[in-house]
Amino acid sequence: MKNKTLTRNFLIFIAIVSLCVGVLLYGLISSHDELSETDDLVINTYDVINKVENLSTQVEAMVAAQRGYLLTTDAGFLNDYDAQKANISELIASLSELIKENPSQESRLDELRFYFNAFSASLEERAQKAIDTNPRIVLDDVEDIQKNKKDIIRINEAILNEEYSLLNQRIRQLDNQRIWYFTSLFTGVIVSGILFVLFNAFLFFAQRGRSFAESTLRETQERLELAIEGTKDGIFDWDIDNERIFLSAQFYNMIGYENEKAGYIDLTSFNSKIHPADQKTLWTKINRFLKGDEESFTHEFRIRAADNKWVWLQSRAKALYNRKNEAVRMIGAVTDVTPMIKTQKRLLNEKNQAEEANKAKSEFLAHMSHEIRTPLTAINGIAEIFERSKKKLDEKQQRLVHTLSTSVRSLKELINDILDFSKIESGEIEVEKETFDLQPLFEEIISMMNFKAKEKNIEFIFNSDGLEHTFFLGDRSRLKQILMNLVNNAIKFTENGRVEVNVTEYVKEGVNHLRFAIKDTGIGIEKDNLEIIFERFKQADSSVSRKYGGTGLGLPISKRLAILMNGDITVESQPGQGSCFTLELPNHVKHVQNNKKVEADNKDLDGKIAKLIKDDTRALIVEDYEGNVVILSYILDELNIPYDIANNGVEGVDAAEKRAYDFILMDIQMPEMDGFTATAEIHEIDREKKRGETPIIGMTAHALVEDKNKCIEAGMVEYLPKPIIETDLKSAILGQLQKNQKKSAA
Repeated sequence: MKNKTLTRNFLIFIAIVSLCVGVLLYGLISSHDELSETDDLVINTYDVINKVENLSTQVEAMVAAQRGYLLTTDAGFLNDYDAQKANISELIASLSELIKENPSQESRLDELRFYFNAFSASLEERAQKAIDTNPRIVLDDVEDIQKNKKDIIRINEAILNEEYSLLNQRIRQLDNQRIWYFTSLFTGVIVSGILFVLFNAFLFFAQRGRSFAESTLRETQERLELAIEGTKDGIFDWDIDNERIFLSAQFYNMIGYENEKAGYIDLTSFNSKIHPADQKTLWTKINRFLKGDEESFTHEFRIRAADNKWVWLQSRAKALYNRKNEAVRMIGAVTDVTPMIKTQKRLLNEKNQAEEANKAKSEFLAHMSHEIRTPLTAINGIAEIFERSKKKLDEKQQRLVHTLSTSVRSLKELINDILDFSKIESGEIEVEKETFDLQPLFEEIISMMNFKAKEKNIEFIFNSDGLEHTFFLGDRSRLKQILMNLVNNAIKFTENGRVEVNVTEYVKEGVNHLRFAIKDTGIGIEKDNLEIIFERFKQADSSVSRKYGGTGLGLPISKRLAILMNGDITVESQPGQGSCFTLELPNHVKHVQNNKKVEADNKDLDGKIAKLIKDDTRALIVEDYEGNVVILSYILDELNIPYDIANNGVEGVDAAEKRAYDFILMDIQMPEMDGFTATAEIHEIDREKKRGETPIIGMTAHALVEDKNKCIEAGMVEYLPKPIIETDLKSAILGQLQKNQKKSAA
């Protein structure tokens, strides 16, 4: 490649030199020709001047010869006259040839010829008269002759004037051309010298560059050999036309042939060493690469080693093409990747095992959720029933009911925390975006947290001035969960003093934000432990969990939920002086006037439901756990809604086939037939009987995955997670009765 470049540069340099020499020679030759041509023009002008001046002399001599003849009648003068006349004619003819390229002079010459002919005729006429008459009289009659002579002399002078002018002009031109010629000649000598020096310099540097290139090539080759030896890569060179492959010594060493030297082997022999399962994919990859379907070639395949074991090689190659764009050679390197392949397989197995373990964990958590939430629904329902009628109980019984309710809430919070964190870690949780009024949410938090603060005899302050009638764009339940966690922690870790919540609105980078600052006068946190508190299952001090309880999941969950909502939670704290947790969330808040509350308490729900109950209103409970059946039956009895009970999905389908229900409360996981299957069969019965689709409200203890979506996709109209909240259940029942009323009216 280097030699080709050198040859190409040499040819270009020779072409440039040849062009310069050609241009120089052409300039010199052209200048010489122009100089010669101008010199000829100067000589021509001199000839014209000489002949014109001679013409005047010949005219005088012609007149003198005739006068001598007339005076002496000597025939010798007549001969002189004729000789002079002939000379003038020759002069005029010569001048005509010399000035044929000059139209103005040629015109003057024609006029001169005319006057000369007239002059000759006058002389000859006078000579004849002299013979016939007195010569003396004839000599005195010269008026016509003098006039013609003057005309000849006048024209002669005009010709001379123009020729002298041309002579001066041509002499100047000749001088300039001589200067240009000698300048060009001098320049040519200098340029030739420079070109000669450059040519020799080019040859010198070319030779030096070639020597340097050869030296560099040797160094590069040595470096390449060292690099290949260092990387332990093998080299191959496939001669496609001759179907043979060159393998380097390192290639042979790689597959266990340590004594083999580099050399060619035929293609068939090489192909026989490749693993049969890899041959098709390898050659398919090679053919696609050689056809140009793939820009680069990299492939992994197995080859039989000297000990008959299979070695994994990674091949990388480039192809060389001829002028017809046909591949003629394929050159590349191979690397032994057997350890890497084994590592990949091991990691893949470990990954599969981890995924299986994670799946098993998820299934276990789902099963645990169902097994715990199912009886918890009954316990929670009983606690709520006792809580509503605790005024009928004595003080000791009221304390028992309060303890039961508190224990149920703690157990629900524990389960929810564990399952929420599992969903966050697996990426199965999504925050919703809906617009809701902040004030009712604040009132709920104040109502619940005031009670806890009073129990510990500490002051609780919630300040949200300026945010009345403010709506928030986000997930209401998750925002409530975060605030409840932060406020609950503040109360839990404060023995004396107060807990203060300040909610403010501010603008950052053109976006409205809300800041929730929860400040307490509690035990505080050491500086080194400020980051630990946001890690799962960790608390700043091991004694905290023993004294205050908790799983250590509340803050990690709140932190991750805040991040999911594009916000963050930060903390400032000093041991013994309290802490301040700050929640900041972006929000396109908007303020509205005359906001009305949309939430209703149990009494409102009971009253609204009572107005919608008809004589033929009937519900169906499909639930296999007796405790939940008791609670659901109690709630329906309170609402005065008649109902039937089915202990599994099969009984539920049979009951739905016998009659239509206003709504069905359907458990999801049941023996014999699950809730999803039962829902599908009930809807099929509805279509067969050509009646409206029965509203089915799903109830599930599975809270690890997106059960709501599954219930809706199965054809259910509502989804209630266990343990069932009485208010949520009544709201769902109210919604279905309202829809039924609208359908009847239509």
